[in-house]
Amino acid sequence: MPREVILVDSQLGNLDSVEHALIQVGASVHITSDPDRVATARTVVFPGQGSFGPATQAIVDGAMGDALRMVIQRGDPFLGICLGMQLLFDHSDENGGHDGLGVFRGQVRRFPADMPAGEQPGSRMLKIPHVGWNDVQPNGEHFYFTHSYYVESADPEDVMWTCRYGRIEFPAAVCRGHVFGCQFHPEKSQWSGLRFLRSFILGGRG
Repeated sequence: MPREVILVDSQLGNLDSVEHALIQVGASVHITSDPDRVATARTVVFPGQGSFGPATQAIVDGAMGDALRMVIQRGDPFLGICLGMQLLFDHSDENGGHDGLGVFRGQVRRFPADMPAGEQPGSRMLKIPHVGWNDVQPNGEHFYFTHSYYVESADPEDVMWTCRYGRIEFPAAVCRGHVFGCQFHPEKSQWSGLRFLRSFILGGRG
């Protein structure tokens, strides 16, 4: 029987590709913006695109934030994607600074604007945002990223996979118990992304 997954519609991005990817890996997907429905869910995926700001603060401080915390505190499987992962942390510097859900300890920082692509003098400057395919360690698989901000985790044991962009090594995926977050977009990452989502649905670590 397919596992029922609640896909949270928080007005932070297009849900169609995430829904399609979850269906591909065998999930029965239900999209909702109702905090009461989220609070009683047994498996939750919380995707996000865009930026920390007033909209995300309304989620953190409102009924949806309470619902997300209930799922996490209960120990049911939870996955935050991209901005959805960043919201799991304490605080973001974006848009003047905003608090997150505080599930994981750490801060969300912006990539430096003057970050060179290599060690040699005169190396070209990397573009911000970080957009495109990049490999993650230790498994070496490639995933698709699009983000200007990255997480600095205060607890290295929470970091499952890492990725490097220029001189910055950042968490590509985090995990504590049944709570997962990924900075990459699994729904845009072809077979690697589907393997990651399937592992989450089946209760693994990717």
